[in-house]
Parts: sequence; structure tokens; C-alpha cells
Amino acid sequence: MTVGQAMRVDRAAVERWAQERKEPRWLREWRLASWEAYERLPAPKLERSDLVKRGFGEVRLPSSAAAAAGPDGGDRKGPEVAGGANGQSAAVFSGAGAPALELQGSFTNRGVYVADLSTAARERENVVRQALGSVVSPGENKWTALQSALWNAGLFIHVPAGVRVKMPFLAAYRMDEPEMPVFPRLLVVVEDGASLTLVETWSGSDVEGSPGVTAAGIAECLVGAGGEVRVATLQDLPGTATGFVIRRARADQDARVDWAIGEMGEARLVAEYGTELAGPGSGSDAKVVALGTGRAHFDLTLRMVHRGRFTQSDILARGVALDRSDLVFRAVTVIEKGAVGTDGHQAEGLLMLSPGARANAIPMLLIDENDVKADHAASVGKINPEQIYYLMSRGIAEEEAKRLIVRGFLDPVIDRIPLVGVKEQMERLVERKMSR
Repeated sequence: MTVGQAMRVDRAAVERWAQERKEPRWLREWRLASWEAYERLPAPKLERSDLVKRGFGEVRLPSSAAAAAGPDGGDRKGPEVAGGANGQSAAVFSGAGAPALELQGSFTNRGVYVADLSTAARERENVVRQALGSVVSPGENKWTALQSALWNAGLFIHVPAGVRVKMPFLAAYRMDEPEMPVFPRLLVVVEDGASLTLVETWSGSDVEGSPGVTAAGIAECLVGAGGEVRVATLQDLPGTATGFVIRRARADQDARVDWAIGEMGEARLVAEYGTELAGPGSGSDAKVVALGTGRAHFDLTLRMVHRGRFTQSDILARGVALDRSDLVFRAVTVIEKGAVGTDGHQAEGLLMLSPGARANAIPMLLIDENDVKADHAASVGKINPEQIYYLMSRGIAEEEAKRLIVRGFLDPVIDRIPLVGVKEQMERLVERKMSR
């Protein structure tokens, strides 16, 4: 069988897939249990999104030759890592296989462990076995079960207690193999008092005559007491891509998880970002910028679950829909019984710039405790024509006036993103898409 040829996916194929990657017995059994869950669970029903119509779930597996070129294949030459220019550590995934890793001294000299997830399952079995699937369960729905059974691009990062890594770590996913699914699995364990900054980028290009690529990603972050994790994601996938992504973190006592999210492509994407604030005093912020062009469909859920006492969360999201794009923002703040002293806020704003564009903001507060503070705000609308008229009366062309208004609309979110490199790249993407 040649690379790119369809392989029938069944229980035997899943087991063969794990064996070819030399995974330990417990991980093979974990994959098989996930596959059984996939076969019995119904597809998720999303009121404003339908991935089944795009063929999501009709996946291909790489041939055994491609799988063998994974962690121990030896003959696979990975792409040149882009992170070396500014000295950051990086993992680059090109298609379905093990990442090409480039680690700087700030990682290797301080006890930080970074490896392909299949390798880590052998070398750090106790940690990986306990953490994998603990934040995003394989049995949560049909798509999480499918991803858990078939993930083909895995990465594990373990930061020991007290180690604070200042230089960001880059995980870059390149969709450069048409028709081949990319199912990345990211597992991050940050122990007590440690810190990590993680940057994820998703990119790809349309290939003429190709039906496109399927992506299903799961990222799990476990943050110990007093730990800190900052995650920045930038997505710029082509219109032929279809994706389902869940990124979730669990924060222990006084831990902090901050999200900086940029959705800029033209794909059909259903994504969830969230933090389980399990420990007292933990906190999490999410800053989101989405700009849809072409026929992009972004269904974004931002979920904060308060379980510990005196926890804090803040969701700030802004989106702009152009052409025939469709944006859905769903902000959910859950305050469970016993989460006394919770302080939860959310605000979403969506702007439609084209007659064919659509946008929906769905704020939700689910509160089961009395002594809390929580609020939400949501707005959907078009550019005020008086603003356009005012700027044009000052000699500014109409298209430039729209661009300035959009920048003014998005800047309150972009300016609050703490990572300078991510902020600058997000600004460049906004400028490029608004100047088309």
C-alpha cells in the first residue's frame, strides 16, 4: 500500500496503527477502548454547525510505510524548524507523523522533557498514563473518541516543579498532505510553581483538485498549584479544511491559565477552549480575535468551569465576518455549588461587513452558588454608516475607512494579548485579509 492510499479503519487497523508506532500495551488498549466508544456514540449535534455534511469522520489512515516513519522510523527527514531564527524551542508537524523537534538549552538544561507522545508513553509511562484523557475524555462524544483512537501527531511536554520557562515553545501544524488527516494530540503537564508559554500555529494551502484535509486536535494542559501556562493559537487554514478542536486546561490551587486565540482562516472549524478552575484561587482569561473570509465557518465555544473557591475568569472576544463567512461565539461560564467568591465575566462582540456574512453571539451563565459575581455582554451588528461618512468626509477612502473601523474594533482585544510575537502576527493577518 502506498502513502496516501485509503486504509480501511476498523479495530484491527487501530491496533496495527499502535503497534507500528511501538506504543506500550496500555496505550494500545486505550486506543481500542476509544475506538469502541466511537462506534457506539452518536455524532455531536450542534445547533449551528454540521461537520457530517463535510465528510468529517470519513478518515484515511497513512499506510504502514508512513507510520513506520514516525518516532523510530529513522528514514523520515522532518521539515526545517522555523523557530530557530529567534532562538525558541519548536516542534513542527508536517502531515501525519512524529514532529521534527528543535530544543534550546532553556528546555534541555532545566529538566524539561519534550518528546513525541508515543515515545513519551514508553519513557514517562507513569505521568502520561495518569494524565492522558483526564481533561478531555475519549468517551465525551463521537469526535473525541475518534481522535483518541487515531491521533497520529502527538507531543508531550513535562515541566518539573519550580521550573519557569520564559522562552515560548512553538508547535506548528502544517497541512501539506492533501486528503490525509492530521489528528494532533498535545499533552502538557506543568508541576507546582512551574510555568510555560505555548504557541500553536495551524497553516495549510489549497491543492487544486483536492477535496481537502480533515483535522481533529485535542490539547490537554494540567497545571499544578501556583503554576502558570499561557497558550496562544493562530489558525489560518484554507477553505477545503474541516476541523474539530478541543483545548482544555485544569488549574489547581492558585494556578493560572491564559488563552490568546486567533482564528483567521477560511476553514469549517468547530473549536472549544476552556479551563476547569479546580483549585481555590485559580484564574483564567481568554482573549479571542476571529476574522472570517471566503466561506469560513467558525463555531467557537469558550468555557470556564468554576469549581474552586475564589476563582476568577474573564472572556473577551471580538469577531469580524466578511464575504460569506459565518461566525458563532458561544461563551459559557459555569459556577458550581461550593465555588464561593467566584468572579466571572464575559463579553463578545461581532461585526458583519458583507451582506452575505452571518454572525451569532450566545452568552451563557450557569450558576449554582449565591455568593458570586458574574456578568455577560454580547452584541452583533454592522458598521455604523455615520462612522464611514465621517471618515470619508475627512478625505479617507471608503475601504480604508472600513479597515480603520475594524482595527479599532479588534484592537481592545489584540492590545491585551501579552505575547508580543503573537500579537504582531495577528495584526499582520488582519491587515492582509482586510486588504484583499
